[in-house]
Amino acid sequence: MSLKKTLLAVAFASGAILLLDGCSSNYQLTPAAQNVHFIDTKPADNCQFLGSVEGRRNTFFSGNKTHSELMKDAAADLLNKAAALGGNTIYQAQDSSMKYVSEIAPLDAVMSGDVYKCPAK
Repeated sequence: MSLKKTLLAVAFASGAILLLDGCSSNYQLTPAAQNVHFIDTKPADNCQFLGSVEGRRNTFFSGNKTHSELMKDAAADLLNKAAALGGNTIYQAQDSSMKYVSEIAPLDAVMSGDVYKCPAK
């Protein structure tokens, strides 16, 4: 195979991978993460602070997703990480990412929050 054909094949395969990855999401909630919730009021005194966590969604393989769509993926990543710590509550969740280099070049989406384990109600 000639060098030109090899380069064309590599370019085609790379484009296909980028397109497929942009259409899919690896940011599915784990079963434990489905029990984690966001709150906007200070957790009760009987809640144990477990740490601060960041959820991220890289824009490199995201296709044509908007910042809002990227933030949904970052929120799912944050929920998964909170559950992995043993938490069930995220307090003070916020968009910690810079939004855009320009209108056509969004940066990575980052959502951060404090993770707590609170007693079941």
